[in-house]
Amino acid sequence: MMSSATPGSASRPRHLVVITVDEMRGDCLGANELNPDIRTPHMDHLAARGVNLTRHFTCFPKCVPARISMMTGRYAHTDGFRTIQQHLPADRPNVLKTLLDLGFETAVFGLNHVWEHLFEASHTPPTLAAGQQGLRIDHHSWTAAFRDIYDDCQADAPDPAIWRDRVDLDRPLTSDTDYRGDVDWHWSSEAVTRQAIRMLTEVRDPDRRLYLQVNLSPPHPPYAAPQPWYARYDPDSIEPFPHDLPKGAPLSLRAQREHRTGLHPDAGLLRRMQAVYYAMIERVDEQVGRIVQAIEDQGLLGDTVVLFASDHGDFAGQYGLPEKWDTTFSDCLTHVPCVIAGGGLPSGRCVASLTEHTDLAVTLLGLLGLEPDWHIHGGDLRPLLSGEIDAVRDAVFAEGGHEAAMRDRFDGTPRQDGKQRTYQQCPEAMARARMVRTADHKLVVRETGDHELYDLTTDRWEMNNRFGDPALAAAQAELMERLLRWCLQTDPDRPHQNLVSA
Repeated sequence: MMSSATPGSASRPRHLVVITVDEMRGDCLGANELNPDIRTPHMDHLAARGVNLTRHFTCFPKCVPARISMMTGRYAHTDGFRTIQQHLPADRPNVLKTLLDLGFETAVFGLNHVWEHLFEASHTPPTLAAGQQGLRIDHHSWTAAFRDIYDDCQADAPDPAIWRDRVDLDRPLTSDTDYRGDVDWHWSSEAVTRQAIRMLTEVRDPDRRLYLQVNLSPPHPPYAAPQPWYARYDPDSIEPFPHDLPKGAPLSLRAQREHRTGLHPDAGLLRRMQAVYYAMIERVDEQVGRIVQAIEDQGLLGDTVVLFASDHGDFAGQYGLPEKWDTTFSDCLTHVPCVIAGGGLPSGRCVASLTEHTDLAVTLLGLLGLEPDWHIHGGDLRPLLSGEIDAVRDAVFAEGGHEAAMRDRFDGTPRQDGKQRTYQQCPEAMARARMVRTADHKLVVRETGDHELYDLTTDRWEMNNRFGDPALAAAQAELMERLLRWCLQTDPDRPHQNLVSA
């Protein structure tokens, strides 16, 4: 049941703003102090105004299942989410539905990566067939008060069919690859930024509580950055990510190298990819800063919980690869930035204990004085944010991949895209896999074998797979038991059973 706390009472913040970026690595937030080259002054400023969860992890290295877990507080496999084609049905409990039912004014700008029939997943207004039902939110990127911003930002953009091919790196790298790009990729994070600012400054109803979600697409590939950000990172001056495959690399990495970027990608091109990835982050940092500034200018920060996070990370040249892969759980894909600020939370607090996406739903609702009325897998971070406790968990979990029958249904049509070609040529690279990570070790277990074990105390970049190493036998056994217990605890629990007896 919902908490008896009165929504909007004087002791609680009234509003919730969720700002997400797509595919940003945790070591690319300047405030995390893991990267000597990246510059994120606005995100760092937000971290200084709130609590920075420096060791926060996604539970799925792909957009839709990861974002669904952020909204439900549940692991994707429990509810059967494992592809980007799925979305959360309107009747499934989640943060947005909870606040909508309580009368919050609601706005979601940018790509819809979570809710079924909220609006289309690309850049078209909602179109519902007969009998389809979606959440009826108040505002989104194509409602009347905001559509003109989208149209204005797109008016001067080149045809995606012309410029996408110039910047898409999901194919063997060549020396003529152009990373500059004349516009923000997709249908413009600039439009989303302006829409969010208009919502905060002109459109919102000051008498209603507000839920605002801003989904910014960069730094998701294709890798392209507009000027002046493109010129700010010299590929020859940055510290490169490791380009070699790990010793004992699993099939998921080896197959990607063969079919996505080639067995021996050019190191100079990989450094350029990384530099432009940084430029994309600094560009979106500027946009995050403008949105947060609008919150402050309206005098709302003290009464608003602000979450900034990424759904998952990106290879960005690490291991000689672009983008991400469902069954790879390296920290470059699973460790993500996460800051919770405003709403009376402490300022300048850094939390180094492990947290993950399933912890967010119960925490955000709790900060608003609410309690979810559905089963949550994650832990409530509020005592951690306030400093009352040091940790809510000692391990994080992630998952991905498809069962054998699903792999057999993959469309075998010849593809030019390296990600699809990898699946086509090597289906077992997408075999179901699950990860458990503690502060010191990481274990990945796959349906088809090909397991991984890393000692993170001596191997930050996960370059030496030590599964089966007698020296790590005790750690391997402990992690295996942890993973088994996690699977048992989070096995599918739908449909919900109201009548329970022995």
